[in-house]
Amino acid sequence: MKNYTFSIFLIFLTFSSFSLAQKSYQGHKDLKFGTPIRAYLNLNSISTVFKNTGISDIDESEQSSGFKFPKETGKTAVYESGLLWGVKIPGDPQVRVGGSTYPEGLQGGKIISPGIAEDPNSLHVRIYRVRPDVYPGGPPVDLSWEAQDEGKTEQQVRAQYELDWNEWRVQDGAPFVDIDSNGVYDPVIDIPGIKDAAQTIWFVANDLDTTKTQNLYGTNPIGIEYQATIWEYTGSGVSNNFFFRRYKLINKSNTVFDNMYVSMWSDPDIGQSGNDFAGCDTMLSLGFGYNASASDPIYEPLPPPAVGFKLIRGPFIPGELGQDRNKNGVDDAKDQGITEDNLEVNGYINLPMTAFYYFAQGDPNLGDPPMGTSAGANQFYNFMQGKYGMTGTYFLNPVTGLPTTYSLSGDPVTQSGWVDGIIVPQGDRKLGLSTGPFQMVPGDQQTIVIAEIAAGAVPGINHLQAISLLKYYSTLVQDFYDSNFPVFVPNITDNILIKEFQLSQNYPNPFNPTTSLQYTIGSRQFVTLKVYDLLGREVATLVNEEKPAGTYEVIFDSHSGEVRNLPSGIYFYQLKAGGYSETKKMILMK
Repeated sequence: MKNYTFSIFLIFLTFSSFSLAQKSYQGHKDLKFGTPIRAYLNLNSISTVFKNTGISDIDESEQSSGFKFPKETGKTAVYESGLLWGVKIPGDPQVRVGGSTYPEGLQGGKIISPGIAEDPNSLHVRIYRVRPDVYPGGPPVDLSWEAQDEGKTEQQVRAQYELDWNEWRVQDGAPFVDIDSNGVYDPVIDIPGIKDAAQTIWFVANDLDTTKTQNLYGTNPIGIEYQATIWEYTGSGVSNNFFFRRYKLINKSNTVFDNMYVSMWSDPDIGQSGNDFAGCDTMLSLGFGYNASASDPIYEPLPPPAVGFKLIRGPFIPGELGQDRNKNGVDDAKDQGITEDNLEVNGYINLPMTAFYYFAQGDPNLGDPPMGTSAGANQFYNFMQGKYGMTGTYFLNPVTGLPTTYSLSGDPVTQSGWVDGIIVPQGDRKLGLSTGPFQMVPGDQQTIVIAEIAAGAVPGINHLQAISLLKYYSTLVQDFYDSNFPVFVPNITDNILIKEFQLSQNYPNPFNPTTSLQYTIGSRQFVTLKVYDLLGREVATLVNEEKPAGTYEVIFDSHSGEVRNLPSGIYFYQLKAGGYSETKKMILMK
């Protein structure tokens, strides 16, 4: 993975090889402009496919699962996925649903003016993929994996990388690292894509093709421009098990979008398609699929994994006095929301996951909305709100008997709460997480960030432990994004600069049954170190006394003392010393 030092080196290297870059680029006359429309994201442990019409995780033939994990095994865990939205247009009684599921409700290209899209057959209307170490005139790079995975030669793979580097569509919204800080993309100096990402994919699409939107769920276009950026990291640990999807939605119509919901839909097939379950974690804004049993014929001899979609950054909306829509205990009018540029703004919030739904054969309330008809749009919009599609009534939790917007919100590991299998037996599942409602006036834009995460498929981690690991990964991924994209590499400690107070990450993590917690205080202080569960309930007090300056280590034993046999799951440990307070997460995996 390229760091800042490499970036500086790249500036000099690209300057010195400018003429070579031009010669190399001019030599790619075998490439057909206007293509490709698909690209692979495949440098960490996941290999999957994106198309510039919004569909993803399906193979190039669009006949089989395309999400391979672990990629070298060729085993697959997701059949297809896509982003959807539901909108009410003033004066139109028919709700409109757009985006992509099995049919493609989008076409490639941007919107030039209200109701007018650029020609989807234009040469530049395609999908783009870059990696920071493959550029015109650059050094040789081993591209054997991409060639094998994509059915191409290494020369073809490199030629496409170089072409995409040169033609990177910054003018249409594609991101880049502005090395010379002049705001203008120069392929000789600047680096296309997300900073420090191993691969970045970008494309723009729109919903102005009436035939496509009618074929999707029987409604007309609304005028959304859809810019998608997908990127991943490589390294060790969790960095190999996820990637980000950033969707910028722009209202390029002349009308208001009222009561809008955005939904990440997917058809996870964990190996075989007929033995799956689904679930969600409301606190983590996470929806996931997993295998109903400890083995799957396709994944054998490996245990089946779990795959999830986490809402990392929801819609940015004004906070209303007296409400707490993001459920963080702070009045929304006094809260802070985070913009696309990572700026905190008072009086705004980012919406979390507000509903989770699933489709399963065997219950008419859980059937897939029919495609090509407005009845499908009505049903899908109901699901996005956390309601049964056919009836429009809120989900009913069969355990509590209470209405909820979150189906399957129990814990499959402990078999507590509403878990899959209570209503419908194992089988093929589709699932979706939604966020809303919000409004978009003409010219408004919203940026939604989703992380797609895989966990498990390794010896010793069964199908339920994979869920616990997935949830743990989701917390790390959220922290990673919130800290503005640091690089997933081990920290190098400078022994000269010792922090006055510091709480270290527990080790080992995940753990069973014991783990070590280390902390440092720079002066004599009264110290408390406590452990909490996901609901904020205190589990254990490990330290509660005055301590002199120094570094201390405490062993947390989940099977002894006041703790006594904690269930698997995510826990928090919090250090308080004087005015210092820090909390970290750990996972108990039995």
